[in-house]
Amino acid sequence: MLKEFRPVVKNSKFLYLWISQIFSQITINLTNFVLLIKLFSTTGSSIATSLLWVSYALPAIVVGPFGAAIVDMVDRRSVLIITNLLQSLVIFLYALNYTKGIFLLYGATVGYAFLNQFYVPAEAASLPSLVEKKHLPFANSLFFMTQQGSIIVGFLTAGILNHLLGFATTLFVASFFLFLAFVSVSLLPKIQPSEELPVRFEEGIVNFFERIFQGYKFIKENRHVLVPFLFLLGFQITMATILINTPLIVVDIFRFNLNSGIIFIVISAVLGAVTGSLLISKLLRRGFRKKLVIENSLLLLSLSLLFFTFLVPELGIIMKTLIGGGAIFLAGFSAIGIVIPSQTFLQENTPGGLRGRVFGNFWFLATIATVFPVLFSGAVSELFGVRLLLFVFVTLTFSAFFFSRNYGDKFLTNKESV
Repeated sequence: MLKEFRPVVKNSKFLYLWISQIFSQITINLTNFVLLIKLFSTTGSSIATSLLWVSYALPAIVVGPFGAAIVDMVDRRSVLIITNLLQSLVIFLYALNYTKGIFLLYGATVGYAFLNQFYVPAEAASLPSLVEKKHLPFANSLFFMTQQGSIIVGFLTAGILNHLLGFATTLFVASFFLFLAFVSVSLLPKIQPSEELPVRFEEGIVNFFERIFQGYKFIKENRHVLVPFLFLLGFQITMATILINTPLIVVDIFRFNLNSGIIFIVISAVLGAVTGSLLISKLLRRGFRKKLVIENSLLLLSLSLLFFTFLVPELGIIMKTLIGGGAIFLAGFSAIGIVIPSQTFLQENTPGGLRGRVFGNFWFLATIATVFPVLFSGAVSELFGVRLLLFVFVTLTFSAFFFSRNYGDKFLTNKESV
């Protein structure tokens, strides 16, 4: 299988873009998490950490459609160069001035996210111009794996660097990573558009929203697509909400040091996710029903969260570490047991011509959908404690299990095995 990726990796143009993606993705996850730690350390407020997500989401909602259109009417290499350099500068300047107030942190987040609305579509649009059509699926696979892996690397790096080097130095490292991304894309050839500028802009905006509405209509009318799509959307909302409340989980549930506690949680969840990805993939290859795997994963997730919420806080430090780490491991394992079958079933039931509309706009829709739950979760944690929030997740997860087990086959419009 590795030999199929060899021609892609040997392509120097792809390598320059891929290196930029690696540094850019690691930096955005590293920066988000270290800012999250800083916010909670300063304010002790889950509402303040929720506003961090809103600061990042707003540019995606407001500027995202325009950014996607603009990158089709200018040299994409220039967009990549400018955005990487300006993002590096934003992080660098904030690291120099972070002591001037907490609102500057939100401003830096908005500025970084604003620039990202141009970098991400330019990166995606550049890939087909740099890779042969027959190698494009493997290039996209590498980009997807990088995106997922960078979440783990970024979060772990954030906790370790912040603990060893401090807040400002960690931000300087992040700024340097973005400068390396800038250097890498500077080596790319020009990628000039061929269409007229005003036409391209108008078409870009119209096409963006057309793709969203066409995808929405297809999803709504096809329950074999709607069900896994909702599972994935729910998972994305849950992950964003838990991420924002992770500092409170460390302090209230584990009562650990913030940096070391976050590293402990991330490592436990990652080990569970890796184990789950290996085992779940084998089960699906052996013909296990995706619906059954999802239901068992939902039940396991609700039970692990239940133990984590009510048992772990009452234990001593040693048992808390062992049982709490085990519960997080099982949560990571079961989360993968929901994502992989749902994503596979969604891919299988989405025609090739519509996959771009369904998958391409997923993150845009997920960003919109997460804003209110993230704000709501911050208010709940602030007023009633994080344990109530976790119990809400237990209830929702078990409800999803109950609905799927008792009404799932009836809800689907035909009786094909899932």
